[in-house]
Amino acid sequence: MFRSFRYTLLVATAAIGMSVVATAAVPDPVAATTGAVTPAKVADPAANNDPNLVGRVEQRITDLHKKLQITPAQQPQWDRFTAVMRDNARSMVRGFDARVEKLPTMTAPESMSSYAAMSMEHAVEMQKLVPAFTALYATMSDAQKKVTDTVFLDEAHGGEPKAAG
Repeated sequence: MFRSFRYTLLVATAAIGMSVVATAAVPDPVAATTGAVTPAKVADPAANNDPNLVGRVEQRITDLHKKLQITPAQQPQWDRFTAVMRDNARSMVRGFDARVEKLPTMTAPESMSSYAAMSMEHAVEMQKLVPAFTALYATMSDAQKKVTDTVFLDEAHGGEPKAAG
């Protein structure tokens, strides 16, 4: 449904998780003798985090409003739907920030557990969108529904229009 948001979230989370696992797999000679972790050996997880996730969600909302041709009568349902999108984005940013803060001291198993928790959080956030989107979709004309179906199905195929046939 929100491929670009989900994709950004998934890639950022995976990159953060993989950077920690990769860093943990490379022994640091200083840490091996002193037990200390040197800053140079800890991957910068913030470099993989989208610093403007909330801004991207706002752009997504603007683009969808235009593509779906939301009418004034549909605005209340649209507003409820976009409120959930915004809340989800803020929640994910808080989760990313908390993870980034703790990453330098996490063990590889803790990192994997943290990644799994973020993935579960994402699933919960997506489930929150379903009733709001369903209510919006129910208010759409048949023509709007056709456009909406096309927009969301195209994005499910990597942003490319699905092949005819």
